[in-house]
Amino acid sequence: MADATDAKDVDIQPEYEINVYILLYFVFFIIFGSFFTLNLFIGVVIDNFNQQKRKLGNDGSIDIFLTEDQKKYYNAMKKMGGKKPTKALPRPRFALGRFLFDVTTNQKFDIFIMICIFLNMVCMCLEHHNQSRTFDRVLDYINNLFVIIFAIECFMKLIALNFKYFTIPWNVFDFIIVIASLL
Repeated sequence: MADATDAKDVDIQPEYEINVYILLYFVFFIIFGSFFTLNLFIGVVIDNFNQQKRKLGNDGSIDIFLTEDQKKYYNAMKKMGGKKPTKALPRPRFALGRFLFDVTTNQKFDIFIMICIFLNMVCMCLEHHNQSRTFDRVLDYINNLFVIIFAIECFMKLIALNFKYFTIPWNVFDFIIVIASLL
């Protein structure tokens, strides 16, 4: 490339960087010669792979070697592939802990808490401009009631689960919200 920039003409002595515009030739040659050709080659290869995949089906060539039962098992394992099993929380040994564990892990308790969250959200939505003092006080009392309910839930789960309480992300979130509400 350096020799090309020094060349004047055929059979003429070279002169240092007399023909700088020849560098554009090399730039275009490198861009179109290598990158374009490489991309064209890769595009053809990928297109051929996609055509072969369409011929064999959606999952590729693995389906042609599997029986129907194996295909069902393979698809089920593929769906479960990213899932990790969760460990069961240990039940406390002392009576109060066992009782609170049974209460807080019960589905009815979760439904009750979800209903409380929904009702608390509705109460927050009822707040409006120019509301009366009475309405404001009622909403404050209701909000305080929900904060107490959520604090009791947090306290019950802390007793029932001990330090395992903080291994569950939703419990950590609930704990932070309850602490912020109490402040």
